[in-house]
Amino acid sequence: MSTPSTVTHDSATSSPDPTPCSCLDPAQVFPGDLGDLSMSELQVLHSRICRQLDRDYLTDPAGPHPCTTDRLQDVLHELDARDAV
Repeated sequence: MSTPSTVTHDSATSSPDPTPCSCLDPAQVFPGDLGDLSMSELQVLHSRICRQLDRDYLTDPAGPHPCTTDRLQDVLHELDARDAV
């Protein structure tokens, strides 16, 4: 049986902590220009934000961190813009 894999930090979105994580914590660096990311990098970023959103809902009675919801909206806007082309 294989061990579960996790997405490691991408250099464009990583914090100095090299610990593998499939979520993007609000304290971690977020790319300034999503247009510079490849589609694959953008999809990984979307996945990490969605996983953080799930984690926030499960662990915080107040709901997700506002930074996480803002980041999700930014990524969704970029994905929609690319789909419109």
